[in-house]
Amino acid sequence: TVVKHMKNILFILTLLSFNIASYAQENNLLNELNKVNGTEKKVSLILNLEINDLEENSLTKKLDYELNTISSCINTYMFSKELRLTEKEMTELKKRTEYIATEFFKSDKYAFLKNSGGYAPIYGVRIDSITEKKVVIVHLGGDCSIDEIDLKRDEIISVFNKKMESLLNK
Repeated sequence: TVVKHMKNILFILTLLSFNIASYAQENNLLNELNKVNGTEKKVSLILNLEINDLEENSLTKKLDYELNTISSCINTYMFSKELRLTEKEMTELKKRTEYIATEFFKSDKYAFLKNSGGYAPIYGVRIDSITEKKVVIVHLGGDCSIDEIDLKRDEIISVFNKKMESLLNK
């Protein structure tokens, strides 16, 4: 009977490992997240994933940095007023954000970003199934107050999410 229980446990563990492996095959972000411990590090990994070979443009020259991560695009957009970005530069930044979402998709790194506010904001990473693909949902936390910078953050995150959603729905 002990041998029978051991076989059952081994069978269940094998099933679980196949299930996790199939998720990781569907979304390359899951492979990378499995190598990292801690919520902060997982969120940071996704937000700071670099997209290589992005063309330099007038905006990157003005700011003197690459704008090749989700985080760099979000932060630049959030502080666009302080950086004195023009409408044309803001549009350029949105296009760059869409390009980063496209590169994520092409690399089978499916992700959505979500803000949550209130008394108990959620911060971390979870997995959801969207259009039959495993998608990483990155919860960015928040607080009770909403100001102009929060609205800017929501706006640029929406650009990333809409592009990812349109690509997933093709």
